[in-house]
Amino acid sequence: MSNTSFTADQQQAIRHGGHNVLVSASAGSGKTSVLVQRVIEKILKGTDVDKLLVVTFTDAAAKEMRERIQKAINEQIRVETNADQRLHLVSQLTKLNTANISTIHAFCLSIIKRYYYVINLDPVFRILTDDTEGILLREEVWNDLRETLYESDGELFARLTTNFSNDRSDDGFTDLMLRLYDFSNATSDPDAWLANLPLKYHVENDLDDTEFYQKQVLPVVRSELTNSLEEARSLQTLIQDGADSLEKFRPIFEADINQIQEILNNGLSDWNILRGKLRGLEFGKVLGGKRNDEDVKNFKKQVKTVRGDSKNKNGYKIRLQELTQKYFSLDKAQMTSVLKHSETLITELCKVTGAFKDAYAKEKRRRQILDFSDLEHFAMQILNGSSSESKSARTAYQHQFEEVIVDEYQDINPLQEAILTSVTTEDPGNMFMVGDVKQSIYAFRLADPHLFISKDRAYQTTDTTGERIVLSKNFRSVKNVDDFTNLVFEQLMDQQLGEIPYDETAKLAYGATYYPETASKSTEVLIYDDESTEASNNADEEIPSSFEIDDKSRGQVAVAGRRIKQLIEAKTLIYDRDTKKERSLTYGDIVLLTPTRKNNLTIVALFKRMGIPVVVNDAQNYFQTTEIAIMMSLLKIIDNPYQDIPLVAVLRSPIVGLDENELAFLRINNRTGDYYQAVVDFHKRFDVANSSEFQVQVFKKIDHFLEQLMHFQNIANQNQLATLIWTIYEETGFLDYVGGMPAGQQRQANLNALYDRARSYEQSSFKGLFQFVRFIERMQKRSKDLAEVPVNSDEAAVQVMTIHGSKGLEFPVVVLMDASHKFNTDSIKGKYILDSKEGIGITYLDPQTRLQIDTPQKLAIIDHVKRNSLAEEMRQLYVALTRAQQRLIIVGSCDSQERLLKKWQTAWRSDQLLLTEATRLDTNNFLDWIGEALIRHPRFKQTDDSQSSLAILNGDPTQFEVHFQTKEELQNMAVIQPDGEKKDWWQEFQKATRDLDVTSLNTHQIDQVLNFKYPHQVATETTAYQSVSEVKRLFDDPDSLEMTQSTVEQDQKLKVQNRYVSNELATPKFLQTTVKPKPTEIGTATHLILQEIPLNEKPTEESVQSLINELVSNKVLAPEVANLINVQNILRFFDSDLGKLMLTSPDSVHREVPFSLLMPAKQLFTGFKDFSNSEETQILIHGIIDGYVIVDDRAILFDYKTDYVKPGSTKNGVQNIINRYAGQLNLYAAALTDILKHPVKERYLYLLSIGELVEVQ
Repeated sequence: MSNTSFTADQQQAIRHGGHNVLVSASAGSGKTSVLVQRVIEKILKGTDVDKLLVVTFTDAAAKEMRERIQKAINEQIRVETNADQRLHLVSQLTKLNTANISTIHAFCLSIIKRYYYVINLDPVFRILTDDTEGILLREEVWNDLRETLYESDGELFARLTTNFSNDRSDDGFTDLMLRLYDFSNATSDPDAWLANLPLKYHVENDLDDTEFYQKQVLPVVRSELTNSLEEARSLQTLIQDGADSLEKFRPIFEADINQIQEILNNGLSDWNILRGKLRGLEFGKVLGGKRNDEDVKNFKKQVKTVRGDSKNKNGYKIRLQELTQKYFSLDKAQMTSVLKHSETLITELCKVTGAFKDAYAKEKRRRQILDFSDLEHFAMQILNGSSSESKSARTAYQHQFEEVIVDEYQDINPLQEAILTSVTTEDPGNMFMVGDVKQSIYAFRLADPHLFISKDRAYQTTDTTGERIVLSKNFRSVKNVDDFTNLVFEQLMDQQLGEIPYDETAKLAYGATYYPETASKSTEVLIYDDESTEASNNADEEIPSSFEIDDKSRGQVAVAGRRIKQLIEAKTLIYDRDTKKERSLTYGDIVLLTPTRKNNLTIVALFKRMGIPVVVNDAQNYFQTTEIAIMMSLLKIIDNPYQDIPLVAVLRSPIVGLDENELAFLRINNRTGDYYQAVVDFHKRFDVANSSEFQVQVFKKIDHFLEQLMHFQNIANQNQLATLIWTIYEETGFLDYVGGMPAGQQRQANLNALYDRARSYEQSSFKGLFQFVRFIERMQKRSKDLAEVPVNSDEAAVQVMTIHGSKGLEFPVVVLMDASHKFNTDSIKGKYILDSKEGIGITYLDPQTRLQIDTPQKLAIIDHVKRNSLAEEMRQLYVALTRAQQRLIIVGSCDSQERLLKKWQTAWRSDQLLLTEATRLDTNNFLDWIGEALIRHPRFKQTDDSQSSLAILNGDPTQFEVHFQTKEELQNMAVIQPDGEKKDWWQEFQKATRDLDVTSLNTHQIDQVLNFKYPHQVATETTAYQSVSEVKRLFDDPDSLEMTQSTVEQDQKLKVQNRYVSNELATPKFLQTTVKPKPTEIGTATHLILQEIPLNEKPTEESVQSLINELVSNKVLAPEVANLINVQNILRFFDSDLGKLMLTSPDSVHREVPFSLLMPAKQLFTGFKDFSNSEETQILIHGIIDGYVIVDDRAILFDYKTDYVKPGSTKNGVQNIINRYAGQLNLYAAALTDILKHPVKERYLYLLSIGELVEVQ
């Protein structure tokens, strides 16, 4: 890879070193290429690849990195002229297989396997890769510990569980404890992190002096007051710059400004003083002004938006009132009391979490299993222990690695950072970190982008040895994608909300200059306006055949589908980067990115109805699929039939086949008790003599069902779960049945996956049907699901994936779906909230009054988490927009176009490019952020000509369009064809032909069309291909040789290809009862030895056996086959005349010669009159000749045979073999004659079993 391929910034990232380097690489900036080239340049300078540690985020990324490094080394070898350097490069290919290029977990595992003795770990362990086993094991350990705690800790533990649970169960507390355990495990010292949590509630002397008041409460209050002051001043500016009629309102806002400024200046030092000043805020009413004064009217509208009222909840007046209510409802003494009680609860909570951590670790050690968290913590203990062994391990790694390269650095957590730091050298350091904090979207995995941010800021100063390099050029996208992304994020992202400023170094710089100018298209914002309907409660419910656009989710899907169809039907051109030419857009070029998987089933169902091929990546709806729901219902009633819903689901399913009337009949006959009892009662009381035909039919189905159910229960009691599932498939035929349904291949894959998951489940320490069913129920209760099994398809289809799933990918056309989806705020709604830095905030339940009080810590953490969550959502939007190469389409919805535009107009709270923090905080979806960024742009006038534009944006080149579409518009366009809509085709035909004059038609032409005969009909009834093994008996009696010819049935009911095939089919693997090698396998292996054996000297028993051993070690031969090869028969061949000839003239010997030969069909299919006059139809014959020898311009053809010859019947046996293979040698001779251009005069079979060379005439 030449240096000229890289920009100056990329060159710096490739070559700078000798200290820590942080590369901030924007989307599409070529960071992977830079990483690979950095590794190559180090190798070229003499570094061995195994002296580098390269850490990636996923296994797939590690695999790709290794492959790209291998490819780059091979490319360098091809151009390298220096012999020593070539030798060095070749050695790197060997070392690459063992080089440390892996995920952080894989690296930790290698540390543990090497230094397990340092922490006294049994080296015999397995990794807990199945989440199923981990969840069940956690619950088992916790259930045992919980019983002990209830007995031993008594009242305090009971108070703790009561505080965080409800009247029905203590699941709330269990969830809190497990989440706290997970949070602590993401730190380098879990015990210290837990021990620190109660300290944040400790009040030593005065509440005002506590850390939480100074560092948590006051920053929130100060920020809100500052924002409010800015907004109040913006209203004052409107008065100052506006008409004279506005002057009368000046005192009102001067009062607002003065009150807020007074609190900022003098009210923050004492809790009670601050509380009093906030509670004493008064906001004057804005009254007066002439009714017909437009200036006054517009000003009052602005006041309602900026200051707030009962309808505008985000104004500064409302926000300050809410701040007062949230934080300062209690005075200092009351709050101090709440904090002391809370401290007691949290101390007990941390004690319980620590006890669980110890018990869980003990149980894992007993079972000799490690989970992914253990890998990190054990590696950390090995590297950072105080023992001499730990110091030795740490030093060994520091000496081994010349550089530690970390990809996706923005996504690591503090524990991973500590591990990586342990294997690097100290100042100036040797860590090379690459990432983009704007793409850090894995907070749910406890990734900490602040690790990146802190270094990014530190390395910009002069008092550090670390270096920061910025890669801002986007080589992925057309210019308008860059412009649109920059337009949005310049107004949204800053250090306060977004955690980094979107400045010149963060902006995307256009680098994809290879695109033609026509490739850059306008970004489209398509909004479904649904003023009349309400959203469905279940977006993934089945789409009825009489489909209507009856909610916003389906409306958005219809909007997106219609636009996709338009682009495809218009043969829209896109630029193909591989061919460097424009071509028509295909469905496979399009991806739908979704914030969640909620609407995936709606997208699939509706797109199929619209004729749009679609495939969903990682759809978490496995247990929602019909076939799995039925199987789970059946498993539930095998475990316990007294469950009405699963029972009815099975009875209604194809397994039993009752319809609605039959189900109702059973219930009517027994209206009391559960449904299973009704079924059993009907079966017991059935009297065939007094029953109708309907009742007899119901009885037959129920009788068969009850018999099957009992049978399955017996199997469940005596066999493994997987055996039960496969028995159900075989005996009900359900697996085959679903294969005939729409998407049958996918459904069968799902059922096979259920069988595989059952096998995996029972390989864990948990067994049985009951445990499995309960586990699945627990998963579903917690809204957890599995992904459907991927099924490969060659069809070009629209892909559907989450934004998270799209990270690192790129697509020609990106459709961002459901941009109006509300951000997830579940984490801030419960009785507690967790944050890795701020700790835990709780709602305290007063045991006497039963009042629930949010602690100030919780409120402060909520604000902190909300900001972090919004920053994360912002980064998700950035990832979504930057996946697009050439076209970007954004789809959302609204209840009303008027109300949506009014919401976007809050952007005018500021005349600066950056939107106010209040505006950005008040947004709960992508669409509003985008709209607020667009509404001040001059191009927005095309959507709403009443809008003015922000002066700073007047020269902005971004191209975009905003379109609103209503339900009526979409339905009038007939976007979707209902499944049930069928036209009366006969009436349509009669109408079309009513006035047709038949006499005017050319009857001769009609006769030609109706009686047309295909001129090449013969070719449709023959195979285009035959192998020699199928036609080797061409010249013999097919019947005696057990060959048949597939024919055309006399009644012409079935058309099949003519082909010589064997009647004997191989026994399926699942019916095979022996692993003994077949004679054909031994024969093939013998041929392989005769092909590979050297001819430069006469073989010996030792040389042949050595060759066999080599082929076995290289896994070319199976050991069980190799053991049955008759070495003596092979050696005897070289004592024959042919063998001696080959040894004397090895250069004239040609072995294993493949060939292809065209033959007229009539020569093969001589028994078919259809072919007797067919000159043009030809068949391709393909085979491999064992060998031939050229001696004095004559070719000697030979073929080895391992066929068994019965003792005592050698003559007849030999003749039978000659008869059997004469046709095959004839074909070989014809092919060889064609290859050598002169006839083959001698043809031999060598019969290895009797050591005889036989000439075939």
